[in-house]
Amino acid sequence: MRKLLVAVIVAAGLWTGYWWAGAWAIETAVTQVFSAQAEQGRVATNTGVAVHGIPNRFDLRVDQIELADPLAGWGWKTPFLQIYAMTWKPWHILAALPSGQTVVAAGQSVTVASDPIRASVRARPTLSLPLAEIVLEAHHLALTSDANWGLGIDDAYASIRADATPANSYRLGLKITNIQPDAALIAKLADTGLPPMVPEVYLDAHATLSAPLDRHAGETKPQLIGLEIADAHVLWGDLDFYASGSLAAGKDGLAEGEIAMRVKNWRILPKLLVDLGFVKPEIAPTVERALQVIAAQTPDRDVLAMTLRSRDGWVNFGPFPLGPAPRFN
Repeated sequence: MRKLLVAVIVAAGLWTGYWWAGAWAIETAVTQVFSAQAEQGRVATNTGVAVHGIPNRFDLRVDQIELADPLAGWGWKTPFLQIYAMTWKPWHILAALPSGQTVVAAGQSVTVASDPIRASVRARPTLSLPLAEIVLEAHHLALTSDANWGLGIDDAYASIRADATPANSYRLGLKITNIQPDAALIAKLADTGLPPMVPEVYLDAHATLSAPLDRHAGETKPQLIGLEIADAHVLWGDLDFYASGSLAAGKDGLAEGEIAMRVKNWRILPKLLVDLGFVKPEIAPTVERALQVIAAQTPDRDVLAMTLRSRDGWVNFGPFPLGPAPRFN
């Protein structure tokens, strides 16, 4: 009995020592990340880094985070960031962000109000810690910009999951439901007959990278070399948009491939493009006639079927040239 008691005490001591060593390593690593960013001329501040949860969890909390790159024009502020991991599986972490974040990009500042935003990041427990899965979930989002626009979202889900084949491939998922565009935009679109809510935006795709997403990614710098869209669609009133297809890096690194797109009730499009400022009103009749000719080639003339084709360094959307092909690597 005494030996068992001694064994329990020794095991508890070793486990506690492991926790304190892990907590110190986490706190040190976070502090070094902020210091490294500041040394590179970026804004990187916080008001406190603490690790709790002894003995079975590492609970990291960083308060009043501000990260920004004045030269690049981006920034991020959050009241706090919480990251959790069980001590016996530190390769699976959970994170939470509060309401009241601020994102600076494209010359404007956007405030994000929401229920707590949660994320799960899981790696495979090997030496290189290759990414297995990332899942992000957010509810009741309200985005307010200092450029006088707002956007509401009921639910948003995003995920990245590692695929077995081909090498360095990942399945991408996105589902956003009940999007409420800015009221001023909806007022501009009144003559299109579109409702003030977009019920669903959905994406199911596979991405292939030049290197795996693992702890060496900072050195290998994975780049996109292939994208396959199994299903992408937007449902908005009578306007339904669908897309599928694939693009891959050619020998010169430029994208090659085709994305087939289908728009149901396409006759809304000319008015929509004018109201959004993409097409001048005087050009709208020409655009409508061109789309009508294309739609006449399908059995259902209410459906517009066109292909986005990238080939020989150039991108065409149906008969319309768009510009140089994007570079994948």
